[in-house]
Amino acid sequence: MSAALGNGDSGLLRDFAIIMAVAGGALVLCRQTRLSPVLGYLVAGLIIGPSVLGTVQNPDTIGLLADLGLILLLFGVGLEFGWQRIRGVGTRVVLIALVEMSIMFALGFEIAILMGWSGTEGVFLGAALTISSSAILMTMLRESGQLLHTRGRLIVGILVVEDFAAVILLTVLTGISTTGTADAGDVGLLAAKLAIFGAAALVFGALFAPRLIHFVNRFRSDETLLITGLALCFGLALAAHQLGLSAAAGAFLIGAVLGDSHHAEELDRIMSPVRNMFAALFFVTIGMLIDISEAGRVIVPTVVVAAVFISGKLVSDTIGTLLAGHGGRVSLSVGLGMPQAGEFSLAMIRTGVVSGTIGTFMYPVMTGATAITALVYPVLFRSTDVIADFIARHAPSLMKQYGESLVLSLATLRSAFGFRSRRARRIQRNGRLIL
Repeated sequence: MSAALGNGDSGLLRDFAIIMAVAGGALVLCRQTRLSPVLGYLVAGLIIGPSVLGTVQNPDTIGLLADLGLILLLFGVGLEFGWQRIRGVGTRVVLIALVEMSIMFALGFEIAILMGWSGTEGVFLGAALTISSSAILMTMLRESGQLLHTRGRLIVGILVVEDFAAVILLTVLTGISTTGTADAGDVGLLAAKLAIFGAAALVFGALFAPRLIHFVNRFRSDETLLITGLALCFGLALAAHQLGLSAAAGAFLIGAVLGDSHHAEELDRIMSPVRNMFAALFFVTIGMLIDISEAGRVIVPTVVVAAVFISGKLVSDTIGTLLAGHGGRVSLSVGLGMPQAGEFSLAMIRTGVVSGTIGTFMYPVMTGATAITALVYPVLFRSTDVIADFIARHAPSLMKQYGESLVLSLATLRSAFGFRSRRARRIQRNGRLIL
């Protein structure tokens, strides 16, 4: 085995060692400067990629490992949220998410058409711009102590809706990449497949997976729990892939089911090191695919996409939160807490580029836009009070009156259509549960 490693596979070992070393250095630097680790990973990938130093000799094999990283990353997202949290998202948060995602998809599609891109590329860009990075936003909320505040609860709820929608979008885009078209019949068939697979996965997960985890946990062995969790993750990912769906969909769904088990926190703790390692590999690989020689050609689209993403998320989430009946300061804080692209956006673009459905130029554009948002987002997130105070001091009095009237009108409307009797509230609650 050592002889084989020395003769044929030492290049892969060398590539892996270089990636981990550079990613580790980038992570330390980002922690010191309080920047997003994703930015560090992307820059690290760019440096060791073929367009700069070209130190990686097996990019295809590393790409396969990155695909495993995406599966583990989305498994972790599902595990952290849990199906109960997904199912229990309030109607107000769903309203905010729908308003935001509709606006962002329309903006992304229209911007792509205005820049001369194809309709399919517009669909991919619109889908990519609808999703914020759960990993980065959850980390920021946790580190700032706002996770359980009103702002944190609203952002987490929006992220839950976005991530569930992202699984559907990723599956549909995978089908588009396979067929090369966005035919309504193909999309309908994929949606039906995903619905059947999702129902089967949730039933399987609810009946079997928690009992299996509970049984395995009796051995008090982290190793046994880790291997069992990985088996469930990749087993459902393989099942989804065999059905022509996104492998990430299976990983996300089983992660969401296991997130409700009694051992969810323990499983998340054990899985975290493996997930973090492969997630770093995924983002570094994304950075490696950037061709720096195309920087001059894509710099304008990159800045445009980043500007549209940041401004669109800020405005759409603020408007959506206002329509949900929250005050101006809370609405603004939610809007300022959302403009960070991440794993799902990059995964969607990667799906289209690898299959040849969309142009390769979209890779550096979306990656560059993600890097720009990673630079800007921490500043926006921490500047909520400053920006809110500035608006309060300088906004026209008429605009303030309209804003207050809107909030009061929506609150009155909700009260008028609210259910006061216990029986009516029970019917309403059961109807939501069935839906």
